[in-house]
Amino acid sequence: MGISAWLSFKQIESILCKILELSPTQLFSKSDISAAYIYEAQKLFFDVASWVPEEYSTENANFYGRDFFVDERVLIPRNDTEILVRQSLLKLNTGIDVASTVYADIWTWSGCIAISILQEMLPMKFHSSFAFDISASAREVATINKATYELESLNIEESNLLKYFFNSSNISKRNLFLTANLPYIKDGDVENMESSVIEYEPDGALYGWRDTGFELYEKLIVQCFQLKELQKIKNIYLCIEIGFDQYDVSRQYLEDMWLSFEYFQDSASIQRVIYISWF
Repeated sequence: MGISAWLSFKQIESILCKILELSPTQLFSKSDISAAYIYEAQKLFFDVASWVPEEYSTENANFYGRDFFVDERVLIPRNDTEILVRQSLLKLNTGIDVASTVYADIWTWSGCIAISILQEMLPMKFHSSFAFDISASAREVATINKATYELESLNIEESNLLKYFFNSSNISKRNLFLTANLPYIKDGDVENMESSVIEYEPDGALYGWRDTGFELYEKLIVQCFQLKELQKIKNIYLCIEIGFDQYDVSRQYLEDMWLSFEYFQDSASIQRVIYISWF
């Protein structure tokens, strides 16, 4: 069986465009491909056919209509997370004073969420914007993508969730808009995961905690309460992505905390994104 039988046309096209640095249109008008390019393409074809994620093989992932550099240091952006970006943008356009709002993306990985939101909002700009991650290698990848989109205003910083803000006076008496796609898979819960995800994507991007997988979000929400009081923040808005089986546990927790919240479904009608607010 030829290797092309294992790969889709889109995968082959993507790999060739990556190697030759051509657009799809340019690719199909090119007739002189050297042996060196063919050899490199064959290696990538076998990577993908061996279940290495295509995005890691090509070091490219498309997210919200843009291309982002990715490798095995970061989580591969997924379509479900585009819902988080879309809903965040809708909320930002419903009366929030963006110019006096500080924005932060927590556990940013490749930076695709923060960069997508900032690019979509232009020419409007936040008072200041941040991308936080505890992983130095992830921050390196986010910095590459920041440079690609020339976003000098985006500050990429080390932070354990929101800890960076606890010693910052720049957010006092301002609005705070947060996005987060934290690890939310329960430890050892591999039944609903593809083998390529388990084998190749970083564990730190996947596994949230032992019992429900929602525990990291609970820590983040507690920090929001603490930060609002400490820094006298006006309003906090938080948009997060959750697992397919976390509707009940998340709703119970948010109700217990007396928070205002709203759910949004993905393409499979699963409650995937929550918008939470503190006033």
